Amino acid sequence: MEDFKRENLINAVEQLGQSSVGREFLLWLLNEAEVFTADFPQNEKRTAWQAGRRALGLQVLELCARAGNLGVVLTAEVMYESSNAAGLEAGPDAAEL
Repeated sequence: MEDFKRENLINAVEQLGQSSVGREFLLWLLNEAEVFTADFPQNEKRTAWQAGRRALGLQVLELCARAGNLGVVLTAEVMYESSNAAGLEAGPDAAEL
């Protein structure tokens, strides 16, 4: 990726991390990319699909780290997981977005 594009993306992710809606979007994106999950795929096509999805999510996670938002996003993920474990609703479902 070109340095100029990377810097623009880092700035965009930094701005997203400054609002609760932006942080929720980043967390949703990372969850949809299945960055925080591990499973056993059913077949090679599913494996390839998941690998591509996760690769994009890891690029977003890297941008979060470079923008200084990694701690915020990971803290939100921990809170989301703990509230789900307690049976509480924590934000919109992917179908609602």
